[in-house]
Amino acid sequence: MMTVPWRYLVRSATVLLAGLAVACQSSDVVAPDGATISLTANPATIVLTGGVQAQDVTIVATVSNSIGVPLSGQDVRFTTTAGTLTPQAGTPVRTGGDGNATTVLSAARQPPTITAKSGKATQTLQIQTATCTLNRIVLSPSPLLLNTCNDTFTLSAVATDTNGAVCPGLLITFAASGSSSSTDVIGSLNPSSDTTDGSGVATTLLTISSTDCNGKCVGKTCTGSFRATAGTTNSNDVLISDLVN
Repeated sequence: MMTVPWRYLVRSATVLLAGLAVACQSSDVVAPDGATISLTANPATIVLTGGVQAQDVTIVATVSNSIGVPLSGQDVRFTTTAGTLTPQAGTPVRTGGDGNATTVLSAARQPPTITAKSGKATQTLQIQTATCTLNRIVLSPSPLLLNTCNDTFTLSAVATDTNGAVCPGLLITFAASGSSSSTDVIGSLNPSSDTTDGSGVATTLLTISSTDCNGKCVGKTCTGSFRATAGTTNSNDVLISDLVN
């Protein structure tokens, strides 16, 4: 029986693996010639707490054809110069009906550059970082003067650090904070969360439930309160002041 030298076996295995890698790459459904990719990040700024990324960033690549129509079913491969991507960097992510492919960035310690590729189409996006040791969230207006059961309110949360500087790129969650189901009037918050802008401000629209208001506020005295939260930090509660007759 003929014995095959070990070095030939190793070489053959290496060639086979390389071939499989090429085959895997070529099996991608990639954007046609003339296609483009646009990249967005939410939040647009990475907040570092203790030198590490404080919250995940969602990266969206939109693949469009040469006339700007979003393309579904295209494989996009993402890479980053800092942090970790989920799915893993280099893994093909297929676009949906809206032409979007999504990955999530975490654990960045410095400004990353994200690259998305599909066929000949490629795009890069550099995400800036900001340092914020969150200290305080102030929610306004307060109180909320409820005059009719059709009232709406724009709530604004301002986030600042231990030095009083504003915190951009911070995810703020809005929610009711009352404790009395019999008198607290309910409402919807849209959006339920928002990312602070360059001035450290996040906003939401509070729409009071007219049915709940009519049952609890008309001819009675209703209550209610709402707050904003980021991590373990809560804002002041803003209270409803019942002025409904």
